[in-house]
Amino acid sequence: MPKSLRSILGTSNRVTKSPRQPTARRADNGESSPRKTKLKRQIDDELFQEKLTDLGAIKLMEEDLTLRDVVQAMRYIRQKMFTRVPETGFKSTRSVEILNYRLTIPAIITVGHLNAVLSSPSLVEREMAELISKGILRKVRVERRGNAGEALIELSDLFEMMNKTRLGDDAKAGFIAFLKANPTSQTMSRQALPPAHFDELVRAGFLTSISTRATPATTLHVRPEDRTTLTSIKHVSQFASGTVSAVGGQNIIHMAGGGGGGRGFTLSQGSDVEADFRIAVPGHGRYLKLAEAAVDWIREMLAKTKWGEAPEEWLRERFEGGGLYGTRWKEFWGVEWTWAIGQAIGLGVVELFDTGSVGKGVRALAL
Repeated sequence: MPKSLRSILGTSNRVTKSPRQPTARRADNGESSPRKTKLKRQIDDELFQEKLTDLGAIKLMEEDLTLRDVVQAMRYIRQKMFTRVPETGFKSTRSVEILNYRLTIPAIITVGHLNAVLSSPSLVEREMAELISKGILRKVRVERRGNAGEALIELSDLFEMMNKTRLGDDAKAGFIAFLKANPTSQTMSRQALPPAHFDELVRAGFLTSISTRATPATTLHVRPEDRTTLTSIKHVSQFASGTVSAVGGQNIIHMAGGGGGGRGFTLSQGSDVEADFRIAVPGHGRYLKLAEAAVDWIREMLAKTKWGEAPEEWLRERFEGGGLYGTRWKEFWGVEWTWAIGQAIGLGVVELFDTGSVGKGVRALAL
């Protein structure tokens, strides 16, 4: 640990013992002894009593000058999402579970995360617009705790996902033709394909019905933005994007062959026009859930400090549990710290600044 960082943190929170002393006993539940836990709390209470020196804001990847375009940055972020699964230390079934989970995470990148990596938001916006118009990237809308966000995916990755599903050839060809002909559209008219093709695409998670105003009879125990059908939470959880919209939204009863008013629901403002579908990416709900969990952990750790700030290295050590494959690694499926802090910066939860002595500092913007 650098001398300057040690001077701020004070005594290490790792308890050192003389070789002659017996190893501290651990409780039956595997937790540290009460004495060690009390000492650790005392040390943590003394951390960061004074604010860190702030020499100005810095970018997440300021030292890496090789990232010069949007597609390259997207691939870099994806490569830095997960650490390697260890060959030993896990049961084979657990290793398979981790790998299978990672395979279900779609190759999307949030726009905020992209801006956290690249230096100029205005240049990023212009390049994104150009790549989208050329059919290289696709922008999709994603739900995030009741508000909407935007994510990007390479169109080639989206097509690869389609090839791995059981979509019929006609539905797949029709959908691909629409995407190529409408590179900037985030919705799809009901007249664009036959109803049977829409049914296939909705079930596969590539389309969701646009949420509309719920009626009093349809407000069960589901997320506010999904209170549009009588579909149960258990049934919804079985689908790719993990939302009621993924299984047909307000039309699910009609699409399943029941009900008489499904296709005639009334939109906001009293319109009788049927809603279009929204283009989606299967598994985006799982991606966002993982990102939000990691960001919440960072927010909670900073909330424990006096000034809502800490050296990045201090946060990284605790996120990794004192080393790879610790508690956080297991909880977040091996997510890398760089990816987690990038998500927090992209969401406007934290900012990085130069301390001048202990490297990067992390300051909470919204606790």
